[in-house]
Amino acid sequence: MSDYLLLEKNLTKKDINKIYQLIDTEAVWVDGIETFGIDQHDPDTEEVREDKRRFKKNLQCKFTDRGTVCLQDIVYSRIDTKYKFYDFTLAANSKTPLLTRTEVGGYYKPHHDNYDVGDFSTTVFLNDDFEGGELCLWINGEEKKFKPRAGGSVTYKTGTPHRVNEVTKGNRDVVVFWTHTQLKDPFEFEMYRGLTTALECMEPNGNGIYKTLEDANKDPHFILRRLQQMILRKHHRN
Repeated sequence: MSDYLLLEKNLTKKDINKIYQLIDTEAVWVDGIETFGIDQHDPDTEEVREDKRRFKKNLQCKFTDRGTVCLQDIVYSRIDTKYKFYDFTLAANSKTPLLTRTEVGGYYKPHHDNYDVGDFSTTVFLNDDFEGGELCLWINGEEKKFKPRAGGSVTYKTGTPHRVNEVTKGNRDVVVFWTHTQLKDPFEFEMYRGLTTALECMEPNGNGIYKTLEDANKDPHFILRRLQQMILRKHHRN
């Protein structure tokens, strides 16, 4: 499998319209540095805030409790239908999503997310009518740029160095969330992924409808699926 997952179609146009309605009725915009480099020992002075803006210049949507629940329902009810997302992350749960807006002149300098937010990071683009603002990931020793169509998303391993190009026209609106995986052991995770890749290359005998248990246990597809479940079962026993 790739080191990243690109879902060109994640949120629908109707989903996006609902989110913008929530922004209008259940949220206010705040300075994005509120969630950058949070340190309770930092003095809240304009000098410190300006220093943080050297690294991050955007806005963050602060929702009401109702707005937060509605945003989660829209985003996660859709992502829950994406089997590729599940196979890529083996999702156990995802954190409350954030919605950010990067206006002209805004950016996010190279950084990596904190270890405790999750195992995978996802950026969902709500619009594509802006210039600049590409999500740039450091993948296999080189920078790869992403700017999917509105509703598309990019998922990658948390900790991957990344940045956001400066926006030169329009506003860049995205939803960001982090996901915890079911398999924390890197070896088991790669084993599961390898089995998934193998299964994608074959079809089950008889469309997976077997006459006997002996027939089932002679089908490589059935055997590999069983091995996947054994890996997950070991995790849940622990």
